Amino acid sequence: MKMIVLKNYFTLLSFLLVMFAAGCQKKNEVTTPATFSGTESKTWKAERETTASGDKDKITSTEKNQEMQFFANGSFSMRSSTQNVSGKWTYDAMGKNLALQFVGSDMTENFQVLSINDDEMKLQAADGSTMMLEAQ
Repeated sequence: MKMIVLKNYFTLLSFLLVMFAAGCQKKNEVTTPATFSGTESKTWKAERETTASGDKDKITSTEKNQEMQFFANGSFSMRSSTQNVSGKWTYDAMGKNLALQFVGSDMTENFQVLSINDDEMKLQAADGSTMMLEAQ
């Protein structure tokens, strides 16, 4: 009889330990379109880049001055000292895919969203290169 009670005790203790450990892990945050754009708009600037092979890629002074602004209505604007382009953006949460459709062009850029929070976003291009952006 004591052996059965002892087995149940260890089973319950193991279950509680697993539940406690699962509760202590960081919650898997759901990325919504508002993470990209905020309530109205949010501006992002490139901070770091890597090549497809994983090597650091130096950001030029021109690239540092470029910014991308996402608007809550689904439009975006990319600005630099020499040009301004705009278009529509969509985010597929299931596929973690950010698509940028440029105005006046059939060209669409697709990025895998590796990570994103309110302050940082890490994107991977189709060629495997990555870019870390910071919210301004």
